[in-house]
Amino acid sequence: MFEDVLAHYASVFDADSLYGYRQIISIFSGVILIWMLGISYLLVKANPNGLENRFMAVLLICEGIKASWLLWDFFPNGPKFEWLWDYVWFFKIELYMFAIITSVILYLCFPVYYKVNKLKMLYNEKLQRKVWYMAPIIGLVIWTILRSQEGINIENSAWIICESTGKAPVLQSWFGEITEAMIKAKSDIGVCPSNFEVLITDEPIALTIIGFTQIPATILALILFRSAMKENENVKNNSSLTNRSLYIGLLGKFLIGMTYVLLLVIIFPLLNGGEMLTYADNISFQFGADRSNLQRAIFFLWTSSLAIIPISIGFEALMFVHASLKDSVFGIDKNLRETFRTAIFTGFGVVSFIVGCEVMEALIGFGMAGGVIVGLGVVVLRKPAYSLIDTFSKRIIPSEFSNSENKYIDAYKLAMADGLITNDERRLLILLAESYDLNQKRVDYIESFCDATMIEEE
Repeated sequence: MFEDVLAHYASVFDADSLYGYRQIISIFSGVILIWMLGISYLLVKANPNGLENRFMAVLLICEGIKASWLLWDFFPNGPKFEWLWDYVWFFKIELYMFAIITSVILYLCFPVYYKVNKLKMLYNEKLQRKVWYMAPIIGLVIWTILRSQEGINIENSAWIICESTGKAPVLQSWFGEITEAMIKAKSDIGVCPSNFEVLITDEPIALTIIGFTQIPATILALILFRSAMKENENVKNNSSLTNRSLYIGLLGKFLIGMTYVLLLVIIFPLLNGGEMLTYADNISFQFGADRSNLQRAIFFLWTSSLAIIPISIGFEALMFVHASLKDSVFGIDKNLRETFRTAIFTGFGVVSFIVGCEVMEALIGFGMAGGVIVGLGVVVLRKPAYSLIDTFSKRIIPSEFSNSENKYIDAYKLAMADGLITNDERRLLILLAESYDLNQKRVDYIESFCDATMIEEE
């Protein structure tokens, strides 16, 4: 068994599999899942009786499950591991579809927890006490009904097996029947380029349609959030900031996720002769005989696109953390910007390194030269890249301070211009804090934050 596991991972870290690029993305999606589960636990632990905390925890768990769809591809596959995939399949398909449906329901329930005047009848405690646990129950019932309908569940699956280089591939059924699409994918490979075992299944259009239901649900949630944010702008507490943080998180997730939709329904069909790209096509682009450079590029772009959904959900989590912990953990927006900057720069570096290796491999037969060139370029451009990313992050990640607190900050910095606050200036600051309903603890934090910022600027 151990030898079979080693043989599997040896096969997925070769040139045809982009040196384990997809496995790296799978691990990343697993990290997002763990992160989401951790945030959910902290939200509930922070306020076990908080209805909004429970609602947000359930939503983040569903988002984490959706992000982890690729995690299960990291596990060894093939006929020898069918016993494992009998369990993995449940998490990869059944749990994933349940999470999609439940998250759509939760999006539609935002007016229950965030007050929108036009839907204020939904904003009541009775509904808030039930929605957070009823949504998963309803989602489970809906998926249980849908999965039994014809054309929705995946009914046929098989393994394409290459035991050694130069041999003809073998098609072995896992469950259901061998379909024409499976036979075509096998014939496209021709002669085995390496040792591998890859799964090929039906691709029901109904599952894609269910996935696309998130788009209108997210748009509606954005409209509702925008309304809640506008209606709370003049409130002196931090609810307006909370709404803004959640809105930016949802908007960012939607925009990042829409790049995947754009690739799926426009870019890939244009590159693929006007036809929608399927997983069977990508098996041919990965292992097929006489692959063109365009097909190699499509396969790399398709593999890279799989990371878009985990990235979008990760961004959403960043903003949810900022919104939910705003009242108890100050300075979190600065940490978010640093995390955002590091993640973007690192991700760009990894992708550039792989692209450089692939390009130089195709041109001169020595891929590492491209990696070295890209690496040097990344080091040289590190500071300007950080500056550009920081500028962007400051626009999408809001400050932790409300409008009133920002006005107090301006007054404090003006008073500290000469490095000393006089008694008269202190009395004016006290009056200003009282007019803005800022308690002494919050004032102390704001002033210490300003002092630290001014020292850094010097």
